[in-house]
Amino acid sequence: MQIALPRPATGARIAAAAPPRTTVAVAAALSLGAAWVHLAYVGPHLRQWWAYGAFFLATGIGQALFAPLILRWPRPSLAVVGIAGNIAIVAMYVLSRTNGAPLGPHANVPERVGGVDLATAGAEVVLIGLLVTILRPRTRQIVANVLTAAGAIIWALRLTGHLP
Repeated sequence: MQIALPRPATGARIAAAAPPRTTVAVAAALSLGAAWVHLAYVGPHLRQWWAYGAFFLATGIGQALFAPLILRWPRPSLAVVGIAGNIAIVAMYVLSRTNGAPLGPHANVPERVGGVDLATAGAEVVLIGLLVTILRPRTRQIVANVLTAAGAIIWALRLTGHLP
């Protein structure tokens, strides 16, 4: 005896489950906290070089705007934007602490690691992880695999002396 299960109509979309409100709220709080730190340090960076200050201003505004957007529309497409933006910010942080900023008066001069900047980078890494959980399962798997592979490649390049 066979039981026929109903099939969705052709072209029908299956609604994705909404991410947990706590996940979205914590992601928004982390983004807002990172934005506050970036905006608080615009002045000192602006005094070093205008582009350093502009970078901090842009990242602070972007992260501040992201917080209410993710609260209002916790969609996977917005999560991807947040993931990409925060990966870029964390990558610039790591670069500036290992090899120095790529441009400006302090180009290729590594900066000192401080408590505030390390905590902010840590918050951004946690934010990236939370945003990955908002993605659809297949996209989440792809993003997690790409991030893991990129991390392994960077680690291997560093250990073999190909990265400073």
